[in-house]
Amino acid sequence: MGRRNNSLLKVSGMTKATKIALIVFLLLIVAAVPLYYYTRPDAGQPASSLQLKGNVNSPKTLSLTELETMPSVTVQVTLSSSSHQEDNGVFNYKGVRLNDLLNQAQTNSNATSVFIQASDGYGTTITLQEAQNQNTIIAYQKDGAPLTVLKDGGEGPLRLIIGDDQYAQRWVRGVAAIDVT
Repeated sequence: MGRRNNSLLKVSGMTKATKIALIVFLLLIVAAVPLYYYTRPDAGQPASSLQLKGNVNSPKTLSLTELETMPSVTVQVTLSSSSHQEDNGVFNYKGVRLNDLLNQAQTNSNATSVFIQASDGYGTTITLQEAQNQNTIIAYQKDGAPLTVLKDGGEGPLRLIIGDDQYAQRWVRGVAAIDVT
């Protein structure tokens, strides 16, 4: 009988440990939701602005108006998509070279990559060399019209364009932050 009680205690102990683990897991989930809303790139940031941060000497937040006053370039791209036929075609995106923004933020010499994050949390990482390419821009216009906001189903108001990427998988819609690493 003594053995039987020991095995019951072990099962009971495992059940208690499982309950504790479940409670801790649920508490982590409950804590993660508000944390997400407070750490999103657009939390407390104007809707049409861009944060430049990370491994830079001069972090800053630029408004869409400030970006539009900077020297701009137009990159012509030809897109081919098998899943989104409406995205196929030749388009002209106007914006600021990503390299110019990185120079303005004074990227540190040991930087190796750049994480571009959208206001909805999506993002992509590109190498510093790709970011410095003349055809990599933060666009605010497409074919002469301002980019519509992401929450309304648009591409903007800012979008990462990597002109050398034919299929645009890494292009980020609704860009809110550039984080140099």
